Amino acid sequence: MNASRRCLTVLFAAGLLGFTDARLAAVPLGTGFVYQGRLLEGGQPANGNYDLGFRLFDAGTGGSPLTGRLTNSPVAVSNGLFTVTLDFGPGVFAGEARWLEMGVRTNGAGGDFTTLTPRQPLTPSPHALFAV
Repeated sequence: MNASRRCLTVLFAAGLLGFTDARLAAVPLGTGFVYQGRLLEGGQPANGNYDLGFRLFDAGTGGSPLTGRLTNSPVAVSNGLFTVTLDFGPGVFAGEARWLEMGVRTNGAGGDFTTLTPRQPLTPSPHALFAV
């Protein structure tokens, strides 16, 4: 391949990369994140479907709730392990410390959630949305 063809090929490839990057940059990131947890019932790993409720707080104890309860149901729990996607919307992760409070109830039972303690500190992954 001669030098001019090689140069055109490189420029064409670079142009495609630039086009691809622009298209990817135009896609909104979203505000959801994945949370994985372990649920015990009577000291043993839970199994079955549960309603899980989550709220964000500005402190590990006490403090003020920053969001209403986000309910995921039913959530399949196997050998105590579960995975949920949480999306509290924009504006709650602006760089300040946040704690996640979780409540649980039997799927479909209705009524109040049993609040689990302690609240879990959220580490930088959700806060990375602020840096974008």
